[in-house]
Amino acid sequence: MGKTERENLKMELARHYASQREAASSKTISAVVCAMVAEDTNARTARARRMELSAFVASQVRFIPTWTWAAQAALVALMCVLAHAVGDADSTKVFVGILSAMCVLVGVPTVHASKLHRVAELEYACAHNVAGVMVARLIVLGCSSALAVALMVGMTAPAVEASAFDVALWACPPFFISCASSLMALRKASPATAPMLCVALTVTCSVALLALANAVPNLYAHASLVSWASAATAALVWLAREVAMTVRAASAGLDAFSPHLARTNN
Repeated sequence: MGKTERENLKMELARHYASQREAASSKTISAVVCAMVAEDTNARTARARRMELSAFVASQVRFIPTWTWAAQAALVALMCVLAHAVGDADSTKVFVGILSAMCVLVGVPTVHASKLHRVAELEYACAHNVAGVMVARLIVLGCSSALAVALMVGMTAPAVEASAFDVALWACPPFFISCASSLMALRKASPATAPMLCVALTVTCSVALLALANAVPNLYAHASLVSWASAATAALVWLAREVAMTVRAASAGLDAFSPHLARTNN
């Protein structure tokens, strides 16, 4: 069908549908106008019902992909197997640090979803905007990741004949560093490169942990617990800063939260 024939067909269809329309009477028009005015009045006087923060955070659980929970459970199960199968206590201590860092990567796609799927601009028009969604996701995934690390610590401590507090000190620095570096990457990098950058940073953290364990044989000795505590504290301070900056960027608007998307739209 040529261009002229398509245009003629469009004109014929337009005339056909126009002939099917019934002329509206003045009474019908008046009724529609009154209904619109009444609806506008109701919309202006109705009180907006906002969901409480706790309920909103709880509602976000169903939006977390199932594979996220499965991956965290798999990491916990793997740590359980390693803790009881590996005879070398020093290796087991390194494994708990590496797998704790890996728990962070599981939640990266969900935290990154607004940018990854380019719906941040749409979420800013919602009652619970990007900042609210970001806080809810961080709370849900932070709690689940912390629970996974706690289970790893509980399984590793008896295997290495150490206290749970000591094992927690070995697991926390890699976990906090991976969290902070991932949030920094998600905040600064473009949506296309941010996930792979998070993977690279977490792998770098794991490799550094292995290198330290090989270079400093007494790294996990009792005398080094003060160093681990200091590292955990410093990493936690960095994580708190990155969380605050991420939420602040989300609250500032699209230009601050997703400048790459904003430049594309402009």
